[in-house]
Amino acid sequence: MEIEMLQDREKVVNVKVAKAVEDFGGLIREFRLKNNLSLQDTANLVSCSSSYIWRIENYKRNPELNFRVRLLSLGMCWETKDVQSYIQMVIIKETLELQKN
Repeated sequence: MEIEMLQDREKVVNVKVAKAVEDFGGLIREFRLKNNLSLQDTANLVSCSSSYIWRIENYKRNPELNFRVRLLSLGMCWETKDVQSYIQMVIIKETLELQKN
């Protein structure tokens, strides 16, 4: 039973991490709306402006990795190991994109 629970958690984490890598702005917006947070509430969690959060959600800005990590860890309360998985996937994705060019 415990193994099944761990496997289920791993699947959820994999989906969450993949969503963050592929659609960071969408993930932030979904989280914010699901948790009834305003743009300002979210901005306050990570010490930035509400307009910056809006620009991320609307694909006007692609924030630096350190800011994305701050948003995931402080704003969305991701566990450290989930943030590490996200960073690894970003590195893999960016490496593959560089190899294409």
